[in-house]
Amino acid sequence: MKKISLIHLNIKILLFTALILSNINSVLAIEPTIKPFIKGSFEKIQKENNGKPYIIAFWSETCGYCMKELALLGKLSKKHPSIEIVTVSTDPFLEETTVNRILSLKNLSHVQKWVFADNYAARLYPDVDKKWRGELPLTYFFDRNNKMLKHMGTINKQELTTWFTEQSTTIKQPLL
Repeated sequence: MKKISLIHLNIKILLFTALILSNINSVLAIEPTIKPFIKGSFEKIQKENNGKPYIIAFWSETCGYCMKELALLGKLSKKHPSIEIVTVSTDPFLEETTVNRILSLKNLSHVQKWVFADNYAARLYPDVDKKWRGELPLTYFFDRNNKMLKHMGTINKQELTTWFTEQSTTIKQPLL
């Protein structure tokens, strides 16, 4: 009886160990919800989204116009979920809870989230645009042909709505 109990115990220990190891591997494979924006990130985002319409919105926690723009993007994203939105906080090392709270309030919890990962944010500006000096909001629009349109400052709601509608109609929806 003791041999059988020891065998069962060993099997349970092995199964438990295997379960823990498999969970560790799956946890390690998950990307962080917020990615560090470093030199080369702007180009990386463009490569990852090549061939589909998307928006890259640079924002700051203290920028009132950015908050209005993020809210508008959140509303339009609900109506046009096929348009990818990438947000980049220019506040160096802004905490994940703060980023998630702000974007959740703007109905953007589902978007890609990046945060400047350099204590001196100005070092990252030229990697995005050689003439950029940190003015916000800064938004880049890419159509499915990767034609880029840069917009600095507040966005006209009607123009933004039109862009979303036009880009949504160019995406082929799967047949059910």
